[in-house]
Amino acid sequence: MNILVLTFEIPATNNMAGSPRLFTLCRSLSRQHRLTLMTLSESLDRYQTFRDDPTAAGVFERIIVLPDPPAPNWWGTQVHRLRQEAHFATRYRNARYHAEQCRSVHDVFLDGGFDVLYVDGLPMAQYVVDTKLERPAIIDLHDCLTLLYDRRMRIERSWRRKVGLFLDTRSMARCERSLSRLFSTVITNSPVDEEYLKVLAPAANTLTIGNGVDTAFFSPADTEGDLRQLIFTGVMDYSPNEDAAIHFAEKIFPLIQQRQPEAQFWVVGKDPTERVRRLSEQPGVHVTGGVPDVRPYLEKAGIFVCPLRFGSGVKNKLLAALAMQKPVVTTRRSLDGLDLRENEDLLVADEPADFAAKVLQLIEHPGQGRRLASTGRAFVRDRYSWESSASAVEDVLWGAVRHERAGR
Repeated sequence: MNILVLTFEIPATNNMAGSPRLFTLCRSLSRQHRLTLMTLSESLDRYQTFRDDPTAAGVFERIIVLPDPPAPNWWGTQVHRLRQEAHFATRYRNARYHAEQCRSVHDVFLDGGFDVLYVDGLPMAQYVVDTKLERPAIIDLHDCLTLLYDRRMRIERSWRRKVGLFLDTRSMARCERSLSRLFSTVITNSPVDEEYLKVLAPAANTLTIGNGVDTAFFSPADTEGDLRQLIFTGVMDYSPNEDAAIHFAEKIFPLIQQRQPEAQFWVVGKDPTERVRRLSEQPGVHVTGGVPDVRPYLEKAGIFVCPLRFGSGVKNKLLAALAMQKPVVTTRRSLDGLDLRENEDLLVADEPADFAAKVLQLIEHPGQGRRLASTGRAFVRDRYSWESSASAVEDVLWGAVRHERAGR
């Protein structure tokens, strides 16, 4: 197949910040098929990092970088607000830009002789909806954003922000409800997200294709980390991660320090918000910002904590930590879409006092942590393979192409 991949950002390799889902799936597909990448790219550094990464060589025959949207004009912004469009929508804020990108996708797709369009992420669907491609298209949402915003709204205490999140949730719902008009299959990365999407858009042909983990890349270190060194990783301007880091530092970590004053909490990930950066003012809390490789930090840490209170989709950070044979304490919300076994592969707690008690349990009983880490790694190695996920995506793409050809 000749596949055009349309996404909102340069894909993340294992050596880059962000989910490696798209890159890893495309790397597998590129062994049998031709791929062209069409993408936005807000960061020239990220684009260059991708080009310089040896694991990215040969995955895409060509990379087409779309221009960033210009600053919106006043009138377009008012129309955007009145129509309660999603925050990423450009149809009204930048009408000319939106039309140009729709035309670019249309022209590249048809002129390139592509068999199928593979859209990654909801924001790029807006540049496909108004084009007549005459060939099949699928979309991988990763997470159901309506579910994500709904969950965030439910834990928000400020009524002003709650109203804003309510409006955002409605905007996402309109976007996701419309996908079945053009995309033959709508993919999510967890059955929880797919189930929510099915209720939202009953006409959509939905499918769950889970995330995996590269257990060769994320492999255990030769030595154990310091159990008093706790770590949480992720892109730190992503609201679920920001909330989790702040919640742990302010509500859970002080309870741990009462019994383990030597404990440290490391927040590792790019683009920390001002609120996250300020956490480093607390004793024992370290905020690194972006790092070239997260593995050395995971190796030094003794326990991985995942205190997410809202969000959706499968958490790659959990799979990576388990693959590196780290004992994990997590919330139930973090386990959406994963078949990990409580008290066998990891420990689970939701309330601050319970979460702190589980962390202290691992610090003070190292043997329990070793057992959890060992069974956790074995479980993800056997159950969460990127190759099986890529094979499922390939089946979806082939199915779309064959169905379209049969209907000619």
